[in-house]
Amino acid sequence: GVTLALAPWRVDSGDILLPLKAVIFGFTIGEVTISFGAAFFAILLFGAGILLTRGLQRWLTQNYLPRTHLDSGLRNSIVTGIGYAGFIVAAAVSLSGLGLSLEKVTIVAGALSVGIGFGLQSIVNNFVSGLILLWERAIRVGDWVAVGTEEGHVKRINVRATEIETFDRSVLIVPNSSLVSGVVKNRVHNDRTGRVVISIPVSRDADPDLVHRLMSEAAQANGKLLRDPAPNVQYKKLGENVKEFELTGFVAEVDDAGRVSSELLFAIDRALRANGLGEILSRTVMVNEEKSK
Repeated sequence: GVTLALAPWRVDSGDILLPLKAVIFGFTIGEVTISFGAAFFAILLFGAGILLTRGLQRWLTQNYLPRTHLDSGLRNSIVTGIGYAGFIVAAAVSLSGLGLSLEKVTIVAGALSVGIGFGLQSIVNNFVSGLILLWERAIRVGDWVAVGTEEGHVKRINVRATEIETFDRSVLIVPNSSLVSGVVKNRVHNDRTGRVVISIPVSRDADPDLVHRLMSEAAQANGKLLRDPAPNVQYKKLGENVKEFELTGFVAEVDDAGRVSSELLFAIDRALRANGLGEILSRTVMVNEEKSK
C-alpha cells in the first residue's frame, strides 16, 4: 500500500525507511556498527563517569583535603586535575561502549585534529595552558596577581579561562593562554609576606629624634608587624618646609598590609599630636608587597 501511494512521486519506500532502520538497527562507519542501544549505553557510561568524578571532587574538597596541610592553591590544582582526568576516562569508556578500540579512536582523533587545527585551536590552546598552570603552579587560587592594569585574587582556574576577582568585586576573565604566554605579576609567588611603607612629612621645626622615637614606638606597639625583619624608621628628606620620615615594616599576610597601614597612621598621628608636634602636613601611604630578602 505504501509503495502504491508513493508511486506517483517516484519515491521508493526503502528511501524513507532507511533512516528509520539506521536508528533502530544501527549504522556502519567503516568497520564499526553503531546502534541506538549502543549510543544510549555510551551516554549512560559517560554520564556515570562524570557524576563519579564530581562526587570524588566534592568529597576531596569538603572532607579530605581540608584536613591536610596543603595550601589552597595546591588543593585546587589536585581537584581540578582529577576533574580533567575523570572527563578523559569517562570519554574513553563511553567510546569503548560504542565498540571503538583505541586504534579506531586514534583514527577518529586524527580526523578531528584537522577541524581542531582550524576552528578549535584557541580552545585547545587554552585547555593545554590551563593544564600548564595547574602543573607549574606559577599562579594558584588565592594568589594576588596583576595582569596589565588590573589586580586581584585568583578565584578559579577553569578549563578555558581563569577568574580573577578585583578589589572592586568585579570578576576578570583571562584566557589561560594569556597567563602562560603573557607577563603576569604574582605578588605572593614565593610567600605571602607583604611590605608596608608609610611616609610622614612633619614641620621643619619638629625634633627629628623625637619623631623617630614616636614612629618607632608606634611600630613596636603594632602586633601585626613582623619582628624579623624588624620595623625601620628613616629620616628620608629635608625640604624647605617639611621633614620627611619613612617607616618600613613587614606583615606575615599581604592582605593585612592595608589594615596595618591604617592602624599605624592613627597611632603615629596621635603620638605626634600628644607631643605637641602639631598636625601632619600631609600623609602618603604606600602598600608595597615586595618580599623580604
